[in-house]
Amino acid sequence: MSRDAAKTLREIARDLESGKADYDSPRSAARVLRDLHELAECLPQILLQTSAAVDRMARDRDDATTVARIIGEAATSAASLRGQLRRAHEAALDVRAR
Repeated sequence: MSRDAAKTLREIARDLESGKADYDSPRSAARVLRDLHELAECLPQILLQTSAAVDRMARDRDDATTVARIIGEAATSAASLRGQLRRAHEAALDVRAR
């Protein structure tokens, strides 16, 4: 499922870059920000569960500790991104079209 989600995001970025897809109003941009916020809401939990899984499977404790630290940093960044996307969505809702 994670591979499908990543593929979908790449396709959206490619379609926006090529002009195949476009925003038709500030509201459509706000909807995308809302959807990205919803995706980001799940990232910290997924990262922490991934860290726990690696820890259970790791043969070398030093490797597991290193991976847990790096994933923990990613989870912290993801939590920050979640808040930033929430604020961006809220701000975009207040933008009026021309």
